[in-house]
Amino acid sequence: MAYDTHVTALARKRRDGRTRERIIQAAIEIMGQEGLEAVSTTRLTRAAGVVQSGFYAHFASVEECLVVAAETIGDRIRVLLSNCLAELRQVGAIDPEKITEIYKRVLLELEVNWKFVEMFIRYFREPTPLGQTLARIQRNLRQDLTDHLVLVLNRSKDRVSHSEVALMADLLVSMTLAAAQTLRWESDLKLERVAWLLANQTVQLGMGILIKD
Repeated sequence: MAYDTHVTALARKRRDGRTRERIIQAAIEIMGQEGLEAVSTTRLTRAAGVVQSGFYAHFASVEECLVVAAETIGDRIRVLLSNCLAELRQVGAIDPEKITEIYKRVLLELEVNWKFVEMFIRYFREPTPLGQTLARIQRNLRQDLTDHLVLVLNRSKDRVSHSEVALMADLLVSMTLAAAQTLRWESDLKLERVAWLLANQTVQLGMGILIKD
């Protein structure tokens, strides 16, 4: 009897987990296609194939669901960035061609998740649960990039200033977001060309930090 109860509990837990994932994925898809304002309990439950009570069994509100959806997308982008930076350290951190390839992959990922990027730009400074989550995603990405730059730039004879490296990380994030936005506005711009320009600016910024007065 105890064994049967345990098996039943495990099956329910797995089923609940799948339901929660369907709701989160529904939020990501609706937000990605139509924006934040389109996400509602009605849309979420319909897309996920659950009843209203099923939604509230997992989330207290739509905002809580959006927070988890934002974390999911943020984690996806962070994993991509982490893998790209690890590749870069292996093959040559200051190789412009490799840096260009990395930027192409990042820009494509931002394009796929453009509604999330728009939401990030709009809300990450707001003192709401969603805004705080987006700010935390921004800090994590910034820290990952800063750690990478410290490792790369400290291979030179002189130790670099951590503050200058953090500034470089901020500049790279800002440039990449601006480039992704401009690619959507300017139809004649080619992704490959934009990635190449970003790569060259990255190398120049790195060299600038290494130059001492």
